[in-house]
Amino acid sequence: MYPPTPNPPYPVSGQGVVHGPVPRFDPTLEGWAGQWAGTAVLGPTDGDGEGCEPAARRPLRLGDPGLVQAALSAGLPEAERSRALQLLGLSPRTDVRAVAVVVCEPGLLQRALDGCAERLGGRESAPTTAHAAVLWPTVGAVLLPGSAAVPRQAEPGPAHTAMGVGPATGPQQLPDSWAQARRAARFAGLGPTWPRAVVAEDLGALALLADFPASTALAHPDVGAVARLGCGPDGEQALATLEAVCRSSSLREAAKILCLHHSAVAHRIRRIERILRVSLSDAHGRQRVQTALLLWQLNAPGNWRDERGSSQHGGPHSF
Repeated sequence: MYPPTPNPPYPVSGQGVVHGPVPRFDPTLEGWAGQWAGTAVLGPTDGDGEGCEPAARRPLRLGDPGLVQAALSAGLPEAERSRALQLLGLSPRTDVRAVAVVVCEPGLLQRALDGCAERLGGRESAPTTAHAAVLWPTVGAVLLPGSAAVPRQAEPGPAHTAMGVGPATGPQQLPDSWAQARRAARFAGLGPTWPRAVVAEDLGALALLADFPASTALAHPDVGAVARLGCGPDGEQALATLEAVCRSSSLREAAKILCLHHSAVAHRIRRIERILRVSLSDAHGRQRVQTALLLWQLNAPGNWRDERGSSQHGGPHSF
């Protein structure tokens, strides 16, 4: 279980509050790190926030990142994960969903986690502080009841925020739900037709594209052609047009997505076809280009949704 601590175990009240430090799990280590959480995470203030104790002096709630991270970790022994689940108050008979929340800048994560809990769980059934935590500066996790409603349509959502919703599983299978949630978050908000909250089950076989090694994907000639299109004049506009055309059933539908007249979209398509040397008027050509576009979007340099290979935080899949 936990390593020896210099002090006796800290009591846990009936309200799920730890009256002392909570061990924080370090993703770069195989077990619990010898560090202690010093502030509460994702917790609403008492009342209107006036006259409350500073966060560092309030008793820590069981939303400590160490417990949430341990519950999501496939690399920990089952006994340690079971202990974390127990401290989080998760019943082994109740399904739970893991939600990955990724932002482009650390300063946006706290608000994004609050918004995710409210949007996906609803105000009354939103997760408490015990079920949400900041795991890295730009990555957080929310644990939703398995019965919580999840988005099935494109929603505006907060800008520069990507949410991936994993499948409902038993608490012991949370690592798998988390892995699928992180994969789904990589698709969120990729372009004009992608919602900022993506449900893993809705991706189907498209999710497999996220597992392609970046070096392999970027080395393919079709992906390279799309990359050159995006880096050329009006490249962002061209990629948005390409995505809208590939993911629409008609030219007029693509024009509606882009808020353009269909003749303007047709002009853009002719230019794109000349550069890519692929016809978008037939199904095979569109499928080929759409696959290359997705592989480029998922692996493009600077894509803040993907932290694979991050040495600073051990990478989002390191635990």
